[in-house]
Amino acid sequence: MNIAEIAEPVKEFFEKFDAAFEEKFHSQVPLVDKVVNYIATKKGKLLRPLLVFLTAKLHGELVDKTMSAALVVEMFHTATLVHDDVVDESRLRRGSRTVNDIWDNKISILIGDLLFSKTLASIVDLHDTHAVAILSAAAERITEGELLQIVLTDNSKVTEEEYFDLISKKTASLFSAACRMGALSIRDDETALKNMAGFGENYGIAFQIRDDLLDYLGEADKLGKPTGNDLREGKVTLPLIHALNIAPSAARDKIFGILEHGIKSDEEIDHIVKFVLTHGGVDYAKKLVRQFAARALDYLKPYQDSAAKKSLIQLVNHSTNRDK
Repeated sequence: MNIAEIAEPVKEFFEKFDAAFEEKFHSQVPLVDKVVNYIATKKGKLLRPLLVFLTAKLHGELVDKTMSAALVVEMFHTATLVHDDVVDESRLRRGSRTVNDIWDNKISILIGDLLFSKTLASIVDLHDTHAVAILSAAAERITEGELLQIVLTDNSKVTEEEYFDLISKKTASLFSAACRMGALSIRDDETALKNMAGFGENYGIAFQIRDDLLDYLGEADKLGKPTGNDLREGKVTLPLIHALNIAPSAARDKIFGILEHGIKSDEEIDHIVKFVLTHGGVDYAKKLVRQFAARALDYLKPYQDSAAKKSLIQLVNHSTNRDK
């Protein structure tokens, strides 16, 4: 099962999305067009717009407002990625060079600001104060998440509570917003919006834990990044947090020593990965992926069987079992 097959119930809107996205960012400044065109060619699977389309379809027939909502969500997401790469000093994203690596941080920040400005203008075009509230709240949570990540980076003693706070803000908040925006594009119904908030939040948490697992299980040619990349960047995620919590003190102290002095070799990465595998960090994280995915799917139970519901179930299963 691939994304194109999952998107079949909303195929018409999903296939038109790329062109609509690029049109939104057309500029009289050649550099802007050049950078935005580059970003457009490197977009991922368009998971968040797909969530908007499928959750809208779950509540009725898609309309122009649905496309507008999807564009707003993806514009906002793209802006956060551009700024995120500057903050993280990332040179690669999905195996391709980042904007800040090709151009520089100044241009990246300004392009990110432009994307945010375009997002704000598009939100206003929705003529829906509820949509403004949803995106504003998501923006606040994501920004808090970015700041929290800076605080937690290179901190070898991140707690599980801090980790979940981080991924709820950085990832799950926009998943939740995308799902609510999809439903809202069809009708403003409190029960529907609560269901979509719960579905998106739990799906987003499951998605991020699985993504963090790939740092321990993935291969560079599949992920577009080397195994252990998060560790090299000083990010302590759930598999390692759990392993450190249950390991004997001698083994734990050795890992703390490596982390606190900064990882300097592939051998140290291998040592940490083996430590996590030995002390159940991977199995624990896999268990929580299943738990949060199941919680997400519980929010779909009130809905009658339909092509959209089936695709949302498939999407959750696809994302939480992916190897790239």
